[in-house]
Amino acid sequence: MAEIRQEAVNLYQDVRERICRSIYRGDHQDGDLIWPERKLAEEWNVSRVTVRKALDMLEKERIIARVQGSGTRVSLYYGPRDGSMDIITVAAPAQNEFFARMIDAVQTRADMQDSLVLFQQKPVSISLDNCLYRIYKKGLRNLILWKEDMEIPEEMIRRLKGLGMNIVLFDATDGGGCVDAVCLDNAKAVETLLTHVREDGCKNTAYVGWDNLQISSLRVRENTFRELVPEGKVIHIPYRYHSRVEGIPKKLLEETVEKMDGCDSVIYAVGELGIACEGISREKDISRAAGMIGMMPGARELGIYVVEQDFQAMADQIFQCLKEQNTKESGWMAKKYLIRGIDMI
Repeated sequence: MAEIRQEAVNLYQDVRERICRSIYRGDHQDGDLIWPERKLAEEWNVSRVTVRKALDMLEKERIIARVQGSGTRVSLYYGPRDGSMDIITVAAPAQNEFFARMIDAVQTRADMQDSLVLFQQKPVSISLDNCLYRIYKKGLRNLILWKEDMEIPEEMIRRLKGLGMNIVLFDATDGGGCVDAVCLDNAKAVETLLTHVREDGCKNTAYVGWDNLQISSLRVRENTFRELVPEGKVIHIPYRYHSRVEGIPKKLLEETVEKMDGCDSVIYAVGELGIACEGISREKDISRAAGMIGMMPGARELGIYVVEQDFQAMADQIFQCLKEQNTKESGWMAKKYLIRGIDMI
């Protein structure tokens, strides 16, 4: 008897999941009519009772709305819902130099409230949108997403939120108006580093960064430099080396340093590039003021000014965002939060 009941549960859960997946893929847009019970039952070879139970669940979850005489429509709800923060899923690039610091800060914050942290790295064989839906399908409803250079349409993030996932984007300058975004105050970080090199009497500053400006934090850093130093030299290094900076050819680093000729100072978009290029400068006995975003081993020895990301403050803000998204009466609305970096002179 128990097996029969479990089979029935599995059937309507399966119907619910099929409908959710079709919404997530965009087969049914917010506001669209979905098939009537009879057609869904025929299409998926289940009883109308099973379909009705699945639709009941979706209506309670505020994913659909049934109106007498009008039919059943997709009706996604993007506001806060009463939920639990027992489990937090982090989807992030483990190969990033700062991943360990980020996950440590999240774990420290989670331990304070007895939350379990699960880590998911996107498998090479599937897209990020499919990876995130797998998390949702498992019933996990709290997501910290660090996209870095992983691509996913903003609309799919929005649909995932409407399906009931609580989402905070890490190291993203904007949540698209549907989810929270928490990141370093990148503009302030660049301003701070420029202030330091100017206090040293420098007047001709170069900027070195990755050539991938699709990553919003890198784009803000470079744009801020261009605004503040319109005559400044901007030098790019191919982003394909970002996960293995040690693999950047020495000749390319030497050429980068040569391009700084005539500059009395330099700002590096990321710490990895700062350490690599300043190491070459030291070999060539070239001395200029330097600043970079993100602390790396060797920065102090090379005399580099550093603005470090305050990972713990970011983690605290992320958990506050998730708490509000999990509280129906919170009045939560999607926002972006800029966290000031730590000035490490």
